[in-house]
Amino acid sequence: MPRGPWLLLLLAGALFLALPEPQAPPKAPSLRALLPYPPPKREALVALHLKNKASLHLLLGKEAARAYDRLLRLELMNQAAGKRSAYEDGEKALQDARKWILALGQAVRGKPLSLEGLPTAPWHVLPHQQALRAAGYALRIPPGVLAAIVDNEQYGGDKALGLSRGVREAADGLALGLSELQGEAPLSRTLGLAQMSWEDALKQEERLRLFGAWDPARPFPKTEAEARRALEDPYLNLLFTASRLRGYFNALLGLPKEDTRPLEDPWLYYLGPAWHNYPLRAQNLETWEDSFHGFFKGLLYSVVLEGRWRVEGRRLYPLKAWGPGLASGGKGRPALLP
Repeated sequence: MPRGPWLLLLLAGALFLALPEPQAPPKAPSLRALLPYPPPKREALVALHLKNKASLHLLLGKEAARAYDRLLRLELMNQAAGKRSAYEDGEKALQDARKWILALGQAVRGKPLSLEGLPTAPWHVLPHQQALRAAGYALRIPPGVLAAIVDNEQYGGDKALGLSRGVREAADGLALGLSELQGEAPLSRTLGLAQMSWEDALKQEERLRLFGAWDPARPFPKTEAEARRALEDPYLNLLFTASRLRGYFNALLGLPKEDTRPLEDPWLYYLGPAWHNYPLRAQNLETWEDSFHGFFKGLLYSVVLEGRWRVEGRRLYPLKAWGPGLASGGKGRPALLP
């Protein structure tokens, strides 16, 4: 038998055995490595992080706690790498996370809660509670994601003593008039509660019909002027926003475009506000004010939207509702339930 083929096989085997073993991916830095403080302070911050995580586990479950842990580590890694981050140091990030979690705990218990020191504007969100729930459920995404986006956009509009909001609303009105007269307007691309762009609104017809979320008796917008008028309706603004988000979530999670299953992962509370606010930063897994606080707003609104609350300044108070099935005072009158 010729020896040529055998020699080639032996040589190939020797080369295969000589190849270096594939390197395991580098381990993510430990939490302590991401907190560059003297040991006593570092350990106190680690304890605070674990306390936050345990609190969220008790309040909203394991997945919410895991999402929080992921966000904090991402924020700390971005700080260490010099990438865009919400804070300059980890201590402030952990302290503000604690403020959000304390407020969330009060909401879960149905107690009055203070939002002092937190960048949020619930007075813009809660009047649209029913529309937020309807739009979120129509596209099978958590309504809290939409509420966080509305809060981010409206809180930003309140800045600069109302100048930002006034300029934006004036531009919206001018753009609507131009689009009706000329068919298009060279300004004001986004508008409404969630600052949804009219161009993106026009692209949502197929998905909204797939989810059965569009009233078949209502003509779908076909022009810029029609899209702008639709986006001035709070519910339609939220519905278009939810549809756009659902398309992003399906693509990110590797789901088919036509997938309509409910999405419930708490990490969506980071992804939704981040991507809506700044898609390129979200794609780069950066953290900044709207994405960091948006996560906690989403968690908080996931609870608040299921109840009834009154806003007074920077405090929320639970409203009492008549509940069937419980008597009070033995006179057959329904009791007040939180």
